[in-house]
Amino acid sequence: MAQVIGQIQQSNFIPKKWQLINLAALLIFIVFPFVAGTFQTNLMAKLLLFGTLGVSLDLVWGFTGILSFAHGVFFTLGGYAMAYYLKLNLSATANNYGGTVPDFMVWNGLKELPWFIAPLQSFPVAIVAMVAIPAGFAYAIGWFIFRSKVSGVYITVITLAIASALTTFFVSQQAYTGGTNGITDVSKLILFGLVVPPIGIYFIILTFATLTIAGSWWLTKSNFGLILRSIKENEQRISYLGYDVASFKIFIWTLSAAIAGIAGGLFVPLNNFISPVYLGVAFGTQIVIWVAVGGRGTLFGPVIAAILLGQIQNSVDRITQDWQLIVGVILMLVVLFLPDGLMSLLPKQLMGSNNPNKLERM
Repeated sequence: MAQVIGQIQQSNFIPKKWQLINLAALLIFIVFPFVAGTFQTNLMAKLLLFGTLGVSLDLVWGFTGILSFAHGVFFTLGGYAMAYYLKLNLSATANNYGGTVPDFMVWNGLKELPWFIAPLQSFPVAIVAMVAIPAGFAYAIGWFIFRSKVSGVYITVITLAIASALTTFFVSQQAYTGGTNGITDVSKLILFGLVVPPIGIYFIILTFATLTIAGSWWLTKSNFGLILRSIKENEQRISYLGYDVASFKIFIWTLSAAIAGIAGGLFVPLNNFISPVYLGVAFGTQIVIWVAVGGRGTLFGPVIAAILLGQIQNSVDRITQDWQLIVGVILMLVVLFLPDGLMSLLPKQLMGSNNPNKLERM
């Protein structure tokens, strides 16, 4: 792992033209809630979260070549950690049954909080759990997968199996997870003794998205990112050069899971619920679509795709319930005519590039 940390340096600067574009985009997002209605503000916040979730997948798929359908799992694990905190901290007057045991647990015969859920009444514990649980789970399965030198389509099959298995498990544990309904009717998010309004949650999400994209750009433009690209192109060659490929894969896999977990945690106070539906293969496939449509290995592409497809879905949904068909047609057109995604329409000079051959000189 020391070898991995040692390569996170020598990051390239963002081209000036791209800096200006990013600054203009950020200003638009800052002004957006003041000119849009409450519905559009909440929708944009959700789409920014989904776009950031797409960025987390882009780190492992677009840069490292690991196609995963399990990022919905990491998202949901982080979401449940925050949902438990918000549900457990409802006031006695807001809780129909009083006390600290949530309503869905009472309905299922539980008379006291399970020992593994009770610590989540603390906000610091919930914040740590929101990151540590998905990251720890990812590290465990990543260590097994990558140290066993599983690769290619087999990794994808494993992530599909994990998503399906956990969906079934969470639905079956109704007393602890709320079953198919999940955890609903949570309390408002309170920071420093004040209730965070919807616009406050929007700016928290915008800050998280901005930091994630900026940090991911810096990481992928460093020597570390160069190695990730090289692993994607020719894993054996990188191994022959003396790099521990498994360590690099485990690190980026765990980091991406942590980002997904934070996105899930922020999703709960925004939408006031979390459910096993986000564990499933269907949601995992949506994340893959955002990355594919936006452009793998671009970081900005998944955010653009998530916002674009989300707004299309919102508009089409008013006319017909078959919005999935529209999204399917868009995906087909992108695959046929823009195999590198929407970001391929931009000049390559604007994005910058790294040369894998540079590894020979490192």
